[in-house]
Amino acid sequence: MVYGEYVSFNRTQKIVTLGELPKYDEFIYYFGINFPKQTSYLIAGNTLWIIFSFLLMITVSFFVYALSIILRQKRLSELQKDFINNMTHEFKTPISTINIASSVLLKNEYIKNNVDLSNYTQIINEQNDRLNWQVEKVLQVTEIEQDRMNLKIEKIYLNESIKSVVNSVKLNLETKEGNVKTDLLAKNDLINCDKLHLTNVLYNIIDNAIKYSAENPKIIIKTSDVAGFLCLSICDNGIGIAEEHIKNVKNKFFRVPTGKVHNVKGFGLGLYYVSQVCKAHHWDWEINSQKGEGTRILFKIKH
Repeated sequence: MVYGEYVSFNRTQKIVTLGELPKYDEFIYYFGINFPKQTSYLIAGNTLWIIFSFLLMITVSFFVYALSIILRQKRLSELQKDFINNMTHEFKTPISTINIASSVLLKNEYIKNNVDLSNYTQIINEQNDRLNWQVEKVLQVTEIEQDRMNLKIEKIYLNESIKSVVNSVKLNLETKEGNVKTDLLAKNDLINCDKLHLTNVLYNIIDNAIKYSAENPKIIIKTSDVAGFLCLSICDNGIGIAEEHIKNVKNKFFRVPTGKVHNVKGFGLGLYYVSQVCKAHHWDWEINSQKGEGTRILFKIKH
């Protein structure tokens, strides 16, 4: 009525003045009333609910998208694990065959008397052992991820284990004109651990010290008794690790960036494996390093 100018409304005095209303013979009703702002009024009254509904739709959409990504990643992860397991187990057969063949050749008198053939056979045997170790490391990491690390706990003398590992890497050190010094001062070096995993940890650390030394690697291994702990320290004069990368080197597949130069090959699993073994044995360990100044790794093993 107001918009049709049939009724005037005085807002100050709140008086409605009725004008001349039209008459239509064809209509049975006298006049009609229209509320032109009805829709906008209803929308304005439900603005808060509309906003919440919109936010809810966004949240649900994000949740559905995230869930689909997670399920896809899970499928890819399972495919990756199956592939790694199948690949590594397929490698085990030829590695075993090469190992048997090289062992037989090393015992052959003719090859023993021929210096060149003996050296070549020794190289084949050593590289085969190295390949086998890499395959074993991948398998062990897979077992760790699947929570299948079965520890065979036994009493081990740490100093003796260190000496055994050092004797095994001496030939590799000599080829790089390096040396390893041991200072095994711990009197109570008897610990409860899995011998295989302990040996693998030692090999990992020493192998890294050799690989990541610019020249003439020098490694110092120390053991000592400190306040109820057996401390094992392994130091090297290698290229070191930049401070911003130290917190990431324990992550799986992480390798310190070296630009376009990749002089040292690897999977980025070594220190991740060490970290998981220490976690399973409840050992504390830390890495102290500076770029260009070598690395020191300290293990604290509770008796």
